[in-house]
Amino acid sequence: MPTPLEIVAALFSLVCVWLTVKRNIWCWPTAIIGVTAYFFVFYKSKLYSDMGLQVVFFIQSVYGWYFWLHGKKEDAEKVPIRRMQGRDWALTAATTAAMILILGWLSDQFTDTDVPYLDAAVASVSLIANLLMARKILENWQLWIAVDAVYVGLFLYKELYLTAVLYLIFFGMAIAGLYEWRKEWLAQKA
Repeated sequence: MPTPLEIVAALFSLVCVWLTVKRNIWCWPTAIIGVTAYFFVFYKSKLYSDMGLQVVFFIQSVYGWYFWLHGKKEDAEKVPIRRMQGRDWALTAATTAAMILILGWLSDQFTDTDVPYLDAAVASVSLIANLLMARKILENWQLWIAVDAVYVGLFLYKELYLTAVLYLIFFGMAIAGLYEWRKEWLAQKA
């Protein structure tokens, strides 16, 4: 049975992702509420990397809100969608791998979690995906698609059934987000 806090976290997170797919700036304040609630949900579930990730998501949400408002002077609410280049992918992969190893080791050595490296992996990929989203980089959705699929299994294992369903929905929304943002990116190029 989901707790009231998990219900709040799931609802605000769902609205946040839907607004992000639509490129609506209100995704950021709803994210702030959702990540704050999930901080406590993940603490109780001993998902410490994901708990810490919520702190970073909070900061990134403030940054994303600011960037989407002020990132481009000529049209503040229409910051263009961009694509990553080859070296961007290499840097992203190397950074993510290093984060997984460091967070996984720290979690394994200093916490009582039973999934230190899996928790570290999904938290690390999520962190990178969220940063790319804040910068309106199209490939954020590819990372979200991959990590959401893994999260479903992790949350089922941790008996966070509502959150597992939410991440299954996020998986579909990430596919929709990739489609919508790619369509917009192609329109920008034209």
